[in-house]
This record gives sequence, structure tokens and C-alpha cells, in this order.
Amino acid sequence: MNASADPSRIRFAIHGGAGDLAPDAGPQPEHRAALARIAAAGQALLLRGGSALDAVELAVGLLEDCPLFNAGIGAVLNRDGLPELDAAIQRGSDRACGAVTGVMRTKSPIRLARAVMERSPHVLFFGAGAEQLGRELGLPEVEPAHFVTHERLVQLEDARRKGIITLDHDSDFDRAQKSERADAAFGTVGAVARDAWGGLAAATSTGGLTNKHPGRIGDTPLVGVGTFADDRSAAISCTGTGESFIKVGFGHEVHARMSYQGWELARACRHALDEVLHYGGRGGCIAIDHQGRISLPFNSYVMFRAWVGEDGEVRTGIDPSDGPDQ
Repeated sequence: MNASADPSRIRFAIHGGAGDLAPDAGPQPEHRAALARIAAAGQALLLRGGSALDAVELAVGLLEDCPLFNAGIGAVLNRDGLPELDAAIQRGSDRACGAVTGVMRTKSPIRLARAVMERSPHVLFFGAGAEQLGRELGLPEVEPAHFVTHERLVQLEDARRKGIITLDHDSDFDRAQKSERADAAFGTVGAVARDAWGGLAAATSTGGLTNKHPGRIGDTPLVGVGTFADDRSAAISCTGTGESFIKVGFGHEVHARMSYQGWELARACRHALDEVLHYGGRGGCIAIDHQGRISLPFNSYVMFRAWVGEDGEVRTGIDPSDGPDQ
């Protein structure tokens, strides 16, 4: 790295998905505790001199291992009752990136995505080919049942019975008051970081949406959409209605507004999120720019998030009153 290390540059943020919880859902203490623990782990790595890339991989890997969120263990199940997992990672200094989609046996999709980035000449691998690459590279494998939890099985049966595709963090209360959208997906996890050298990175991982058609792919593994990092602008990880984020080209839209029009991070993120809404989508993003500013906007009722700002304190939030949503 060209710049000297400066711990005051460290910024970090993670998300555990967005959605529309019922009014009586409560403060979600388990989710807050998990977010705080994982954000603290990422911050500690950065304070030890770790890179932004290392920090986002660590945090997303821990989120994949936490059954409270829709990635890895506890991921939602497709129409056939199987997990189909997607992940992507990008480094801001040179836009090096890797992504996988539709994997069912790779123990850590985000670890495989980084292996694609660093140990292959390619960017994006799908399904059986991605898992074959993982085996060739010696990454751990599991049976698909490793990712399945009782809660997700119940959720799938409920969705099958109602004939709908459900949202991970949405409630029956809210779904009953709006039309069901087959293109909506919430619960994705992600991380963005700025390290002591000023380098940026982003990573995202998801199980998609409950009762989805097998083979559906959202924005998470699409670099420049749901996952993006460029040291000249920002690191971004998205969660929400994948199809709408794809139509907007979310990550690159933010980068372009910052780079070509001189917009600040918060304005660029809010504009891109307004475009998502224009195309019928909901959700949010976490973002850190090259100057260390953090933006955590969302247009759903809630977004599960944690962040480490200039003061070095770890904070968590779910609804808008919990923290910055600019």
C-alpha cells in the first residue's frame, strides 16, 4: 500500500438485511447482539493492521455462520427445499473481485468468492462449477442440510401453503397489506470497510428468498450492483429487492454520481435508492466513502445494521431511530 497506516482512518459497517417487521416485533436483542459482536470482530482485525478485504471477508463469514440471518446457516430455501447461496467480494484499490452463485455445498460462500478473486483468472462462477473449483482449491464442503434450520423449513411450508414467495425480514402482518412480489428478497448480509491505509472493500452474501424458483439470481453476486468497491469513491453492500437493484446498477450508479457529478456519498446513495423505489423495489445499503463518511440509508421499515464511525464505538440499529440513515 502506498499510504502510511493511520488507525483514525478505520471505518466499518455491516448489515443483516432489510424488511418490514410487524409493529409488535420488539427490539430484536439477539440480532443486535450478533451484529455488535461481528462488527467488533471486524474492527479488531482492522486495528491489528488487517486490510479492508480481510475485514469484510471475516465479518460476512461470521454472518454466514449465524442462523439469525439469511446467508449460510439459516439461509432461506428455494421451491425445492434447497439452499442456493450467492456471495461476492471486491477490493477497492484495483477493483479485483470474485463471486459465486447457486452453491449448496460450499461451507463458506464468501470464502469461495475470495478464492475466485485471488486464485482463478475469472470473476463469477455458478453452481456445480463453483463447487468444483472450491474442491480443487481445497475449501471445506458440507451437505446442503448443514445450512437448513427448522425455522426456514417452517417458513418454506408456510410459503408453499399460501402459494407465495416470502420476504425474509417481512411479517405476515405487512405482507397481508400489500401485494406479494415475486421479485422481492430481504435478509442478505454484507460488510464494508476502510482500513488504516485508506483502502476500501465490500462483501455480500445471501440465500435469496423463500420459495424462489430454482436458479433465480439477485443482485448480491453481481459486482457493480449489490457489491461494489473503488478507492476513488466508495464501498457498498446492498440488501433488498434484487431485481430492482439490478435495473438501477446500484453500486456503479453511486460511484458514477460521486465521480462524475461530485455528489457526496449520502446524496448518491439516496438517489440510487430512490431509483430502486421507482422500479418497485425496497431495501437499503451500507456504504463508506474514500473520506471515511458512512451512509446507511433504507426505504423499508427496518434494516439490521452495525457500524464503527470516527469515535471508534460499535453501534447497532434496526429502525430509523437507531442511527444514521443518511
